Amino acid sequence: MTAPQDAPHDSLFRKIMSNPAAATGELRAVLPEWLVALIDWEALELAPSRYVLPNLRSRDSDILFKTTLAGRDGYIHLLLEHQSTPDKHMPLRVLEYMIGTWCQHLADHPTSDYYPLVIPVVVNSGPNARRWTYSTRLCDRIGTDPGIRDHLGDLVPRFRILVDDLAGLDFAELYARDLAPAVLMMLILHRVAFRNEHLDRDLQPHIEVLRAVEESPNAAGDLQTLFTYISKVSETNAHDLGQVVDQLGPLAKEVAMTTAEQLRAEGRAKGVTEGQVKTLLRQLTLKFGPLPDKVIHRVETGNADQFEAWTERILTANTLDEFFD
Repeated sequence: MTAPQDAPHDSLFRKIMSNPAAATGELRAVLPEWLVALIDWEALELAPSRYVLPNLRSRDSDILFKTTLAGRDGYIHLLLEHQSTPDKHMPLRVLEYMIGTWCQHLADHPTSDYYPLVIPVVVNSGPNARRWTYSTRLCDRIGTDPGIRDHLGDLVPRFRILVDDLAGLDFAELYARDLAPAVLMMLILHRVAFRNEHLDRDLQPHIEVLRAVEESPNAAGDLQTLFTYISKVSETNAHDLGQVVDQLGPLAKEVAMTTAEQLRAEGRAKGVTEGQVKTLLRQLTLKFGPLPDKVIHRVETGNADQFEAWTERILTANTLDEFFD
């Protein structure tokens, strides 16, 4: 079975944050200072995040890094998970990732006496992201009687996740962090790009960040990732976006043109134009209200045959389930 593709917001996060140098600033901002001081940041490297649990279910965590801790031979895994919508069951999801990592460690090192430390960090960022109001502790969802749960003590798993609730930060607070330019630009786009008809205007205060991305070591790859996201989720026309690109250097202009041509080629291969996608998403929003990420992604990846059926069904469907049925 083919694995589902990432939604655009998750895909942007995964591609940008998979670079250890880029992720370092975000992790330093979230982790306790005493732990930051012990981590060997120079040795930070991306680790395989696919694992198979004992019941043979294959899983992917978002991003997993490994490095040494306090100069010892043991190592620490930093699990970086992205959420564009708060999830009350996230502690359980993350625990599953952690168990999968430990099981994979034992499969690779069957004589090991210890499991690696896994520190979970969840980043809450995305279009119209809501503040994280759910508990970050797994034990708060085990049993319905807090008194009994407390008396059970260590018989109930005591585990919590670190949540970086970026939905509660303004741009000034994001700028105050020591973030790589590509990471800062990604978080800005998470705020302003989605369905924005005037992204050229809203990017103007952040043009220096784009220029900094162009001067960074992974400039070509990061720019392609950022421009791809902008093209997929914004509703600003190409002419107006071109006015932003014109303020950048030759590399950014070349990457923007190449990215646009690649997306046009993909659209032609699917037999679906960008205009068709945006029109259908607008119609669905008008009829059903704000759309979940999975619905947007399904429309964006639809083929010509699906679009032919959907264009008719938008007139008769009373629910999203009926529309996709």
